[in-house]
Amino acid sequence: MGRFRLIFATGAATWLAATTVWAQSTQIQGRLVDEQGGAIPGVQVSAIDEEKGLVSREATSDAEGFFQLVALLRGRYTVRAELTGFKTVERRDLVLDPNQVLALGDLTLEVGAITETVNVQLEMPVVETATSQKSYTISDTQVRELSLNGRDFTSLLKTLPGVATNETGFLLRFNATTGFNVNGMRDSMNNVMLDGTPNTDTGANDGQYTQLSLDAVGEFKLQTSAYNAEFGRNPGALITSTTRSGGQQFRGTLYGFRRDGEWDAVPHDSLTGDKVPLDYNQVGGNVGGWVPIPGVSSAASKKLFFFFNHESTRADRPVESILEVVHPDLLAGDFRRLLRFNPDGTPETFAGTNLNVGTVFQPGTVVRDATNAIIGGVPYPNNIVPRSEWNRNAEGFLNVLNQIYGQTDISRAEGVPGTPELLRVPFDVVNEFRKDQEVLRVDYQASASTSMFFRMVLDSQREGQPRGIFSTQTFPVIPMFREKPGQSYSFNLYNVISPKVTNELIVGVTNLDQVVDKFDDVPAERYDRDLLGFALGDLYPVGAHGGPVNPYNKFPNFNCGPSCVFQPFPLTWRSEAPEIAITDNVTWQRGNHTYKTGIFFNMAFKAQQPSWNMGTFDFNPDEQNVNETNYGLANLLLGNYTTYQQSDGIYYGDFRYAGVEGYVQDTWRVRPRLTLDYGLRLSYLGPTYSTGQFLQNYFVPEAYDPSQAVDIFTGSGVLQSSIIPDSGNPFNGMVEEGSSGLPKGASRTRLISDHASASPGT
Repeated sequence: MGRFRLIFATGAATWLAATTVWAQSTQIQGRLVDEQGGAIPGVQVSAIDEEKGLVSREATSDAEGFFQLVALLRGRYTVRAELTGFKTVERRDLVLDPNQVLALGDLTLEVGAITETVNVQLEMPVVETATSQKSYTISDTQVRELSLNGRDFTSLLKTLPGVATNETGFLLRFNATTGFNVNGMRDSMNNVMLDGTPNTDTGANDGQYTQLSLDAVGEFKLQTSAYNAEFGRNPGALITSTTRSGGQQFRGTLYGFRRDGEWDAVPHDSLTGDKVPLDYNQVGGNVGGWVPIPGVSSAASKKLFFFFNHESTRADRPVESILEVVHPDLLAGDFRRLLRFNPDGTPETFAGTNLNVGTVFQPGTVVRDATNAIIGGVPYPNNIVPRSEWNRNAEGFLNVLNQIYGQTDISRAEGVPGTPELLRVPFDVVNEFRKDQEVLRVDYQASASTSMFFRMVLDSQREGQPRGIFSTQTFPVIPMFREKPGQSYSFNLYNVISPKVTNELIVGVTNLDQVVDKFDDVPAERYDRDLLGFALGDLYPVGAHGGPVNPYNKFPNFNCGPSCVFQPFPLTWRSEAPEIAITDNVTWQRGNHTYKTGIFFNMAFKAQQPSWNMGTFDFNPDEQNVNETNYGLANLLLGNYTTYQQSDGIYYGDFRYAGVEGYVQDTWRVRPRLTLDYGLRLSYLGPTYSTGQFLQNYFVPEAYDPSQAVDIFTGSGVLQSSIIPDSGNPFNGMVEEGSSGLPKGASRTRLISDHASASPGT
């Protein structure tokens, strides 16, 4: 968090010096005519925020009667048109969505006193005729009132045209941006914006820094194609979310949602006859209103507003109800269940031999042909490996494998059809989810030409998975959790510089920390190698980083075949992902043209540990293992591993990358029923480079010295294709970035141009 606080302070101090390309404001446009259809210039037009009771923007109609009210935030508005000698015209209940251009068409002014008011009731247009962009909007009422499985906003996205998914059911996943495809594009191309600030973690482009509570969402819009030049970053779908804001009245809500497996029927495939242990609880509340500050905001002139939402989610979701594990007979060295027989009871044999398929051979006796097929070997009598030959570490491995039988009712187990060496045991694997979120937004309407707001989202999220995070253990031995505290801050400033020129500035700071580790209450007897009975240590007890490579003295990872895999993700893994994004857009109206230009700057500060190897044995059968037995678990009991790998340290990488994007575009209203959008966008995508203690190295062909080439072992055995020690320089040709003429990131400038096309609107 120290890094994040520094970055946030730096970003807050420097945004004033930066000019800003992702708008999240909206606009209303139309044309004012008299009763004969003639254009009326000089009409004073106002946009009134109905929730706040304030005049948000003002404009004057031009010589053709055309007006534009720009840089408006989403919300519900009344448009009022006033001119001496004519009755005042009001168009009420205009709902503006994020990034929407709302065309009202012709509004007719009738001759009369300005004190007389005509309320025009027209249906909201279904198609946006003022822009060629294709988008769909889900309103705040739909977001809050529709029943959703798990209260996940992606459930609503899946109802829109062009959105497809293979996922079904209750996912309990609250920040993913993947899992659904829009118009056939990859789900990693989805881009999420929150209040005009990028909310997609660019580390993997598959998650959000914070996912807003549904009860704090103002609206969200899905844009799928025909983007204007102002939208960049990803080629896929653009999901724009906005937060709710307070109004002139104090309003609040308390809510709660619950889902319980006890209310459901027993699943048809249940081995136990028990109901699914599903438990979902979500409670929260929000309040909004105006803030009294003398000289700034008063009851007679409300200008400062707030909205606050808190939400807590506690959920347990079953992901599996049965597990397939190794039969206890095999754990005792009895491998007769491996033997396969034909329907008539005769042994099924290896091709060209009389050896039964499933035979466990004595080490060093297996014979293979040129295709690696077994053609000979000395079987163990009765396919039983005697305890007298077991390796002294077999006890430790078996103490891991036998833990399943202390966690389930073995009397309810069933055999696996066609695989008698495995058992199907009832076991409810239940994932835990805990999340608390606070959302605060403060709006200030300084005048009809200047408005701003500050928004903050704080997430505290923790996921618990009994079979492991990012990897799967055959059954729960070391339950693991992942903490994902996320933060998102946004400052948005909208300023009408002149009747024809407006400016929109957005400064965003986001961060997502992650920690993966074991549950605190896991007994040491379940994972500590000494307590389990292992008689082996680590290859690297102390890594190059100065600490242990294997935290907690955990038993070695191992893989011995089907239903015998225990390779949990590295414990104590962590990452940080702060990012600064600054956007500035300038809009200039001139005649029938609306010109828009802006720049976008972002810089990411990514720090992450690699997925290091805590120490892993591979016992699977392999022709390179001269002592193999033809079965992984038998190799394990005898201590005949094919490979053992362990990282020599934990290298915490510190990465940076920055980008600058700029654009110009024109929305040309050729005539009332034809609009052209065209523009150009340029993007500079800076290379990813490293800082700190550990720097990236790259292979540079010019630095390669043939005289220092290494020799490769070409013989048989597990060392095949490995480097022969002391035969040369294994780092021959590798150059550290920032040295020997190699630039940071080892990359040259990349300039991308797009959106250089025209598209008509109808």
